[in-house]
Amino acid sequence: MALVNGSPSVILKNVAQLIKKKVPKDSAGLVEQFAQLLYNNISSLDLSNRNDSDMYGATLSLWSSLNKHKDNEPVINVFNPSVSEHGWKSSHTIIEVIIKDMPFLVDSIRIALNRLGLSPHLMLNSPLKIGRDKNKNITKISASVNTNIEHASEETVFFIEIDRQPGLKELNEIKTELLSVVEDVSLTVNDWQPMLKQFDSVITDVKKSKLPGSKSDKEDTVEFLSWLANNHFTLMGYRSYDLIAVKGDVKLEANLASSLGLMKKTSGIQNRLISSLTESGREVALGDNHLILTKTNSYSRVHRPAQLDYIGVKRFDAKGNIIGEERFIGLFGSAYYTNSALDLPLIKSKVKAVCESSGFAKGTHAFKALINILETYPRDEILQSNVDELLQNVMGILQMQERDCSGLFVRRDAFDRFYSCMVYVPRERYNTKLRIETQHLLQEAFGSDEEVEFTTYFSESVQARTHYIVKVKSTKADINVKEIENNLNEAARNWDDKLVSALAANKGEVAAKALCSKYIHFPQAYKDEVLPGSAIVDIEKLERVNFSDSLEMLFYQPLEEKPDSRFVKLKLFHKGDPIHLSDVLPMLENFGLRVIGESPYAIKTCDGGIFWILDFSMLITGEGEFDVHTVRSLFQDAFAKVWKGELEDDGFNRLILGAGLEGRSVSILRAFAKYERQIGGRFSQNYIENAFARYPDIAQLLINLFVQRFDPSSKLNSKSNNKPSDNAKEKANTKLLETIEASLDNVANLDDDRIIRRFIEMISATIRTNYFQVDKLMGDKSYISFKILPEKISDIPQPVPKFEIFVYSPQVEGVHLRGGKVARGGLRWSDRREDFRTEVLGLVKAQQVKNTVIVPVGAKGGFVCKQLPTGSRQEIFEAGKECYRTFIRALLDITDNIVNGEIVPPIDVVRLDEDDAYLVVAADKGTATFSDIANGISDEYNFWLGDAFASGGSVGYDHKAMGITAKGAWESVKRHFREMEIDCQSTDFTCLAIGDMAGDVFGNGMLLSKHICLQAAFNHMHIFIDPTPDSAKTYPERERLFNLPGCSWEDYNEKLISEGGGIFSRHVKSIKLTPQIKKMLGTQKQSMSPNDLIQALLTMDVDLLWNGGIGTYVKSTKETHLDVGDRANDSLRVNGCDLKAKVVGEGGNLGLTQLGRIEFAANGGRINTDAIDNAGGVDCSDNEVNIKILLNSLVQSGDLTVKQRNQLLHDMTDEVGDLVIEDCYRQTHSLSVTAIRGVSQLKEQVRFIHELERAGKLDRALEFIPDDEEIADRLAKDKGFTRPELAVLLAYSKMVLKEDLVHKDITDNPYHDKLLINAFPQQLQDKYQAQMQQHPLRAEIIATKLANKIGNDMGFNFMNRMQEETGATVVEIANSYTMACAVFELEGFWQKIEVLNNKISTVIQTEMLFQYRRTVRRATRWFLRHYNKSLTIAESIAIFLPTFAIMSKKLNSFIIESEAEQLKHVEGDLVSAGVPKGVATRISQLSTIFSALDIAEIAEEDGRSVELVASLYFKLGVKLELHWFLEQINLQAVGNHWQALARASFREELDWQQRSLTSVVLRCDCTANDKDLDKILDAWVDTNAQPLNRWKQILADFKIGHTHEYAKFSVALRELMLLSLNCQRLTKES
Repeated sequence: MALVNGSPSVILKNVAQLIKKKVPKDSAGLVEQFAQLLYNNISSLDLSNRNDSDMYGATLSLWSSLNKHKDNEPVINVFNPSVSEHGWKSSHTIIEVIIKDMPFLVDSIRIALNRLGLSPHLMLNSPLKIGRDKNKNITKISASVNTNIEHASEETVFFIEIDRQPGLKELNEIKTELLSVVEDVSLTVNDWQPMLKQFDSVITDVKKSKLPGSKSDKEDTVEFLSWLANNHFTLMGYRSYDLIAVKGDVKLEANLASSLGLMKKTSGIQNRLISSLTESGREVALGDNHLILTKTNSYSRVHRPAQLDYIGVKRFDAKGNIIGEERFIGLFGSAYYTNSALDLPLIKSKVKAVCESSGFAKGTHAFKALINILETYPRDEILQSNVDELLQNVMGILQMQERDCSGLFVRRDAFDRFYSCMVYVPRERYNTKLRIETQHLLQEAFGSDEEVEFTTYFSESVQARTHYIVKVKSTKADINVKEIENNLNEAARNWDDKLVSALAANKGEVAAKALCSKYIHFPQAYKDEVLPGSAIVDIEKLERVNFSDSLEMLFYQPLEEKPDSRFVKLKLFHKGDPIHLSDVLPMLENFGLRVIGESPYAIKTCDGGIFWILDFSMLITGEGEFDVHTVRSLFQDAFAKVWKGELEDDGFNRLILGAGLEGRSVSILRAFAKYERQIGGRFSQNYIENAFARYPDIAQLLINLFVQRFDPSSKLNSKSNNKPSDNAKEKANTKLLETIEASLDNVANLDDDRIIRRFIEMISATIRTNYFQVDKLMGDKSYISFKILPEKISDIPQPVPKFEIFVYSPQVEGVHLRGGKVARGGLRWSDRREDFRTEVLGLVKAQQVKNTVIVPVGAKGGFVCKQLPTGSRQEIFEAGKECYRTFIRALLDITDNIVNGEIVPPIDVVRLDEDDAYLVVAADKGTATFSDIANGISDEYNFWLGDAFASGGSVGYDHKAMGITAKGAWESVKRHFREMEIDCQSTDFTCLAIGDMAGDVFGNGMLLSKHICLQAAFNHMHIFIDPTPDSAKTYPERERLFNLPGCSWEDYNEKLISEGGGIFSRHVKSIKLTPQIKKMLGTQKQSMSPNDLIQALLTMDVDLLWNGGIGTYVKSTKETHLDVGDRANDSLRVNGCDLKAKVVGEGGNLGLTQLGRIEFAANGGRINTDAIDNAGGVDCSDNEVNIKILLNSLVQSGDLTVKQRNQLLHDMTDEVGDLVIEDCYRQTHSLSVTAIRGVSQLKEQVRFIHELERAGKLDRALEFIPDDEEIADRLAKDKGFTRPELAVLLAYSKMVLKEDLVHKDITDNPYHDKLLINAFPQQLQDKYQAQMQQHPLRAEIIATKLANKIGNDMGFNFMNRMQEETGATVVEIANSYTMACAVFELEGFWQKIEVLNNKISTVIQTEMLFQYRRTVRRATRWFLRHYNKSLTIAESIAIFLPTFAIMSKKLNSFIIESEAEQLKHVEGDLVSAGVPKGVATRISQLSTIFSALDIAEIAEEDGRSVELVASLYFKLGVKLELHWFLEQINLQAVGNHWQALARASFREELDWQQRSLTSVVLRCDCTANDKDLDKILDAWVDTNAQPLNRWKQILADFKIGHTHEYAKFSVALRELMLLSLNCQRLTKES
């Protein structure tokens, strides 16, 4: 097998097999042997990627060519093999050479290919001995070293692969060149012996000849020639020349016949006149020198690609005259260049002569140095130079050694052909660039138009030597070598040298030395690009970076650029780790710069540090005018801020270069773009950025509009006495808006137009900003806040808050939404960066509902952190706190303060709205522990609220310690159970809960009843299951856990868990279900995944589902998980219709969606809303704020110390809790009173909804209130609103009412002061009633308390119903209600009914409250119709209350026995149901006792006793059957709203007529007393028999049938009115 690199080769073996198989047997052996010889030295690398078939084809092709070589003529084939033509293929061009074997072939062919620019991919050469028969056919073949073959020719074959050539022309050119080279080799080799013989002959002649000069000169000549003859010179050509005198000249005539070798090919100039040579040339040609030693003008094509050496041996006659020349050309052997100069003939003589002429003593350092220079000096130069030239040069070299400078030593060619230039350069300075520059410099200096040849030599010397040959047409011109040398020195001066000089010139030598010592390495790429003078600026920047450890930069336009060029450069300077290009490129692109080149440079310092310079080449992409000088500082400042995170990195930064805007100004537009995105804008920020990039002038105008509106330094906003009027400012704004409008005419794209108009709208809706405020230490603030009137922005998402503050900074964005001036709500740390306002808007909607029980309306805030660290949880938490601080400061920046009772506007804030000083915040998700931070900032700002600014701080009410949120929600739970006739405080009930005992709402909630049987609970880590819990044993364990800091369900004592239960991790794959769990769940499954198990728990039969955790777990069937917006719990969530819990208590927020609640309630579940259930927390916080406001004023006035205040706050904790729980209780009770009436009140409730919609106060879809079509469907199905829907409507009624009741006729009414006083704990009532009157929120507190009282007592549609029935104002209705409550003792009796909880049926209890509500409503209506408005509330009450008291006590004495029996029957039923007798009596009397109002007024007007009037009133009613007629009115069916109003008016009219008739009868006898009443009444009847008969006839008609038309009632009441008007008074005679 064939071997390659000593190892078997499969591919060569395959080639051999193919040869055996395909080649005829008679020649197969020879071909195989030929292949082995050819591939004998091929490497494995050359065999890679080859196949055996092509190698087989190549072998046969070369074999075929070898067979054709039958004479001495070379065979050269150059071709591109193809299968179709040659039977094999190759991707390369193939060269086959078959030639008689001779020296120099391999080198010469390789040189030829290199000269053609061709590099062989494969070059196989095999010298062969070949035996042929008489027909020249090959019969034997072997390697050339084989001596066993006789009569064999020696031939060599070449197989060469080169780059594939495109055409025949190129192939022919290669072949022609190779044939020519082979010819030269043949000439050289064939004439070798004749030339050597001739050379020996010449030496012999020289020895014999008489030569001019000294004996030593001859000896040197002979020795030199003899040395050359000893194989130290490769002879390539010879010719003899004769020197012949001609007229006036001498000519050198060639003897062409004597030519040998290469000289045979060149005839040259047969005769040359010596006068044509230069002077030095003539001297060399005709002088006494024996030899002419130089270079020819030609390059060798044989052996070595070097200039041919010329050795001319002069012939002299006996007289010593020159008569001719024997000329040899060839190449010196290697010994000539490698042997010591002192060993080379002729050269050593020159060396000795130079040393002797130097004057240096032998053995001295200088002498040795001189010898060393000469040893390394180019031999050709020594040979061709005379001693004087050589001495001058080597002395110059010696003198400049070890010096940091360059030297030039020039020798003219004796024959005027070139300059030989020896250039010495300090080694560390030498490089290719310098060499090329030197070539160009010499070429220019000597006027050469040919390439300058060079040879570089390095030794141990500090100098590097380069020998340049500068070919010229003539060397006659004078050359200033010193000037050239100076230029070379300047060229050799490297960049560092020039930097040192520049630094010294600019900084002084000391500073320059220090800086050069420090910055020890500038990369070459930097040096190539940056001039040393420019590097000074870079060094200054690096020094600044070193000092400040920041980023420095240089933004500029190169001086070479044209004025209209868009090309700019930016250098960034920093130290440490390199800046990643991926970090910088997007920033630059966002500035409108397209990076077209980037060069990073690492600058090393002496202490091992590294500084970085990033050099960017860029094009400005915008089309606007550009002036680098104008925008340089703007860009550099903005880029630095972007880099430090102080300015956003986005496309708005294009305006900095595009419009020449300052970075912070651009943030105005950026902030509004962020806000626009939050309010649901249709365009992405990128789209908006592009729009402004297209119209930078309009961007400038919008900023001008903003500045004009809010810059406090503007004359339009001046605070001086001579400030322009608001009209002037309005005119200026209008003019600017007109300019913008005109500019919009040039905006072609409709989207761009919409974007710009949207920004105009948002800026116009902005009423305050802190943009112009300056921090005393930091200057411009890093954040911007805008106060906005969202109602002025079109298409803003519903609901629309009254006020809004949007906060923007690169680190944080946030929004604070307020439903009114006095509003409160928590601030949450949101993680919804893209739509946090949507999240906050949803929360503020719920907060509005929740805040109905407190003074402020709903508010909510949220912020997102945009640059959170990637470190530990604590680092993230600290960063979040810093964002919170920024957010709080941004809010306070534009909020008014109160100092000494006076409003103090914020500094440098132009206010386009009224005073607005109430800003209160609270904790929320993610900010539970931040209240002290907020209060600290409040103190920093000297904000009037002090630590009342954020409730729940360290000095405040701890909601968890109080358990206030859970207690408030538990009132709802108790209410639900109570309505199922269950007392959950004394009866065991099962419970499923969400959360764990470490939580506030969960932990406190699960301790509010000792009868909780907690069957299951889950949080984000565990599932707790106790199938049959023991309430008595588990309560203490829950209590223990609650008091254990940081507890989890794993801390629960599992011994207390009933059989089959346990605590399971939510992170396991599946949980095996015990029989007890399966029974509890009602499933047959053997195991479930944790998520499936939680879903099963949520849908199991249980008494109470208590939500004390975070997340939304119940939705409606109509909703998708995406609609819910809580992806974390998508896998757990169930539908409301699938809940089997009897009661849901929402201690936590958003446990169910509103539609989920409605669906659950519609299926019989008992539930309110989270806003109702957990209002206790917000109620407590508001109480805290209001109390702190009061107490802080006492501290400021000196009436209290801070310590006393804090102690007082602590002492009132329980009472504050009681106030809160009372609110929660009353609100849920009110819902029950409303809900019990069900569908019967649906129509009037719909009227209330319609009124809210007309007033723009309610968006039904937003609050999931059913539309009219669904309501009609419910009416048809006899279904009313669910409790969750009623809860929303109750909240809206209170919201609207609170706002309407802030009216001086309410808040300034002394009677309502008790609402203010009762809003505070008893301790404050006792001590500080007077100070309460100065409370800043006095009016709001009164309005809130009254609104809640009305809503809770009378239901949510009370006010609307009164307005529809009477047309009265809200204030009139509220005051009338107040009188009605007082007269009918509503509050006292309501409490008497409330204490019957769990003692009587809830249905009866609720019905009693409804009857009282109904009576007060009638009384309110009566007061609206009849009371004397000139009287105060107290005066009115004083008139009516005594009558009510008398009638309450003596009612049975006024009415007839049958009616008294009816009342007694009702009373008895109530008493039988457990109602106390006093309460039962009052409830039974309510409808009848209502007449006390009319009776009181008659008694007051006529001056009669109440007893007299009451007796007559009821007797008259019996006589005229008015009570029966009233029953007919009440029994009249109502089909629509108008019929309901008609029926109510009928009742009122009947009451009025009974009152009128009573008054008429009384006036018949002013002296009448009780005993005379029957006589008077009978007499009056007799006197008015005729009209009374008419009335009796009408009654008779009513007694026929059970249904009557409304018109019939109208006619009857008209007759009754005529009766009162036309009745005749009694006379004494009658």
